[in-house]
Amino acid sequence: MRFETLLVPLDFSPHADRALAAALELAVALGAKRVHLLHVHHPPPMPTPLPGSGPSYVEIESRLIEDAGRALQSRVDRVGKMSFALEISVEVGVPAEVICSEAEKRAADLIVMGTHGRTGVAHVLLGSVAERTVARAPCPVLTVRARDAS
Repeated sequence: MRFETLLVPLDFSPHADRALAAALELAVALGAKRVHLLHVHHPPPMPTPLPGSGPSYVEIESRLIEDAGRALQSRVDRVGKMSFALEISVEVGVPAEVICSEAEKRAADLIVMGTHGRTGVAHVLLGSVAERTVARAPCPVLTVRARDAS
């Protein structure tokens, strides 16, 4: 099995940053050609603001998407020159669905993503993007859990 294209979904948590570090190491070790960093913005339902009460929902969403793009680019800038292409994109939608769709669209050979490792009630209430991605992904998924703070 060849791993030429790695997809790394990032939510900007410590878990995601650890997964990014692991993905970069893997990309070097496996001789990957490209690593694609993806942020999925999942907009919450928002009430329509009253006229003249501040920025519109569309303006707020646009700013959040631009900020996510800058955050991805800052990670690329910190990594510097690599032996493979580093690409970025910000998409809007349900995270697991978009991750799987992007993996298929970009012909990803491997998805490397962080997991929060929630259990119990937190897992039941919040679910797991990683779990849903593993269940639906068109390619293998490597989950990386951040070390617990000690």
